[in-house]
Amino acid sequence: MWLICPIAGIGRRLQPFTYSKPKAFLKIAGKRLIDHILLKLKSTFPKDTNICFIVGYKKRQITEYLTKNYSDYFNIEFLVQKPMGYSAETPYFSGLGDAILLARKFAENDDCFIFLSDRLPMEDYSQILLNFHQDICDGVINVKQVDNPKFYGVIELNNDGIVKTIVEKPTSPKSNYAVSGAYLLGMSITSRLFELLEEQSKIPLENGQEHHLTPVIQQLIEEGFKLKINEMSREILDFGRPESLIEGNRLLLTETKIQDPTYEKLFQSGTITDSKIIPPVIIGHSTKISDSVIGPNVSIGDNAVLEKCILSDSVIGDGAHLTKIISSESIIGDYSVLEDLIKKSITIGDSSYITTSNMKSI
Repeated sequence: MWLICPIAGIGRRLQPFTYSKPKAFLKIAGKRLIDHILLKLKSTFPKDTNICFIVGYKKRQITEYLTKNYSDYFNIEFLVQKPMGYSAETPYFSGLGDAILLARKFAENDDCFIFLSDRLPMEDYSQILLNFHQDICDGVINVKQVDNPKFYGVIELNNDGIVKTIVEKPTSPKSNYAVSGAYLLGMSITSRLFELLEEQSKIPLENGQEHHLTPVIQQLIEEGFKLKINEMSREILDFGRPESLIEGNRLLLTETKIQDPTYEKLFQSGTITDSKIIPPVIIGHSTKISDSVIGPNVSIGDNAVLEKCILSDSVIGDGAHLTKIISSESIIGDYSVLEDLIKKSITIGDSSYITTSNMKSI
């Protein structure tokens, strides 16, 4: 089996955070998003499983990090999706369908597990594998019932529980089964999958259009291939938008086992002074907190400094320096400097500088 992860896009909806890093490198609950995903894959798939990342935007950053941290477990291959062009020096790509097509030389005659880098299931992927091997079908699609399916790919089932239709972001959804970032397609279907992806890639694109995966899956269904669903019982975290980062951080923190839940060692070492920590809170390495009230549901990166702050339900990046900040539901980018601010829902990208005084640069 080949695992395939398209990770080439720039994450436009997550700007300004993705100006300096790929969206899968956003740190939530103490880990990068891609780390959360790959740890779940490690708990599902055996050592030496083949995995292919289709990279593009920030490709060097991605390849170096993944090679350093995961090549001891996975057999990793990288393929590069070339941009269609550039807008104000920012690349844009031809879509998910074309990204997956690049993996044809590896996965055309094998089982293929496609997962997206901005969707994180709270449970691991073992159930989708079990459903695939227990049933006679050509593939299984991960789904979750949601309240507003029009923002997702939506699946409609026939009376036998087989996928009847799959539609990308329909204006009038026929069900509330939302595709949840993972597809397991058997070798009986992958050859035809890549043929259809190649046919689609030859269709000219204009006005921001992309070649999607969803219409190709629908054509496979119409040709008689049998696809079933694996309904996830727990949350699927969608990190495609800034507001979803806050909710995802909150849910992940509730499940994170903190080695020092009372933060006693940090108090004793002087890392935290004259402050109150209200769990759950993740505090990164070499971060210092003084005269502050932090929590609940706050994730703080490495090498940050917080002085005289009151923060809750927020994500603070590596190297951030916050002084006299009172806020909740905020996302502060890496190496940002903020001073003297009382505001809810602050969204600040990496290396930003906001101060009302003549504070020296850190």
